Amino acid sequence: MDLFHSADMTLPVVLDYSLKDNRIFLIEFSETVDMTEILFSGEVLDPPGLGKSFSVPLPYALEPGEEKRISFTVEKDNGSLTRVSLRVMGKNPDIPKVLINEVSIKGTSASPDRIELLIMEKGNVAGMRVEDGNWGYTLPSIEVKKDDLILIYWDKPTTRRHYLRSDGKMTYILNAYAPSTLSGTEGLLILKKEKDGETADALLYSDKGEAAFSGEEKKSQRDGLIALGQWEGEVFDSSLVTSSRVIARLPGGVDSDTSEDFFITQARKSSFGELNSYLPYNE
Repeated sequence: MDLFHSADMTLPVVLDYSLKDNRIFLIEFSETVDMTEILFSGEVLDPPGLGKSFSVPLPYALEPGEEKRISFTVEKDNGSLTRVSLRVMGKNPDIPKVLINEVSIKGTSASPDRIELLIMEKGNVAGMRVEDGNWGYTLPSIEVKKDDLILIYWDKPTTRRHYLRSDGKMTYILNAYAPSTLSGTEGLLILKKEKDGETADALLYSDKGEAAFSGEEKKSQRDGLIALGQWEGEVFDSSLVTSSRVIARLPGGVDSDTSEDFFITQARKSSFGELNSYLPYNE
């Protein structure tokens, strides 16, 4: 006789989970379960018991951009146990408009890969994320004002520190400690409002002309950005970029989500850490 023929062997499915006010963990299952154990970053919390949807108070509110792991065990009425581990991040209610402002994609030890961000309005950048299609860096909590800059050293760290510019604005220096350089003369940069969240800005570039982004993965990423309205038309032509000629946005934060927003600077005329000047390279 098959003793398990009529038993329910399906596993409960997590339908949705989120944070409320950065201090209450909300989770919904596909069926009624008994939550018998819950851990918040290793700290044991009181299990909420039987139900389909749960609201679990956390010991403290997460800071914007702060990530923690929540693990729990649930039991079905047939005695089967399911263990789940999830990551949650503190939400940032004060994310400003931010643009990709200047990029070095053919870095050297003396002039490494860098990504500069231009702040367009007052806010806090905690939890915002810069991605190169392969890897991503999450920004820490920084209170910023319009025309502040954030300069990210991508794979080669610097000892430079934040400084107040002559125009009275701040330039913040960050190290991403990326495992590799940016992708050379064909790639894409994506700025997100949070990990797995809404795209705030993007830059697509290639030196391959009509053959740009022919690889399936990059083509899919490009098509996704176009569908989101974050890019339109041809990618930016990076064929003239060198270690001393970099991609820069037109001064003033021009933002049409096209390649027309950017230019290639004159050799050794990049303006990392300062507001962009229009000094284009001419062949």
